[in-house]
Amino acid sequence: MMNSYTCFLAFFFILLVSVSCNNIIQEACNKAVKSDSQPKVTFNFCVGSLQKHPKGETARSFDDLAPITLHIMKSAAKHVSFIISKMMKTKNVGIHTRAGLEVCAQLYSLADSDVQRINGYLKAKDYFSAKTGASGLVSATCEDVFNEGKKTVSPIAKENNDFCRLAIMLLTFIPDAKSE
Repeated sequence: MMNSYTCFLAFFFILLVSVSCNNIIQEACNKAVKSDSQPKVTFNFCVGSLQKHPKGETARSFDDLAPITLHIMKSAAKHVSFIISKMMKTKNVGIHTRAGLEVCAQLYSLADSDVQRINGYLKAKDYFSAKTGASGLVSATCEDVFNEGKKTVSPIAKENNDFCRLAIMLLTFIPDAKSE
């Protein structure tokens, strides 16, 4: 009898923890969706991104979500860099597209060090610098290169927008710097 009661309590505790963790993701994503930044973060994109990450389900606070988002961003930057390098190897890429992809390759190669620097700021609880770095990731999009003069359509628009959405989420999850 005591063994089944212990099992029930353990199950109930696990259920309670998973519901509360899921609630922090939903609460955080609701906040990210309300951001005025472009491109817009959708609730499904936010929740889906965080829940796919192995540590997403164990997050208990916004503080936990910022490093998770940085890890997702690092993986996304590597993925986009791979796509760009693959496209650059094809011969049927136009001159304007190639020039845009070269700029994008440079920006995404810098993203890795930016993500590491922001992570360092978070660990040091330097939230002002972390937010400044995250803002830079939102504004430093290579879509601008493709949109200048409407010369060509970006072949990686979805990936760029997704990376930007992750940066907007990150901005939302970083605590505000407290004045001392």
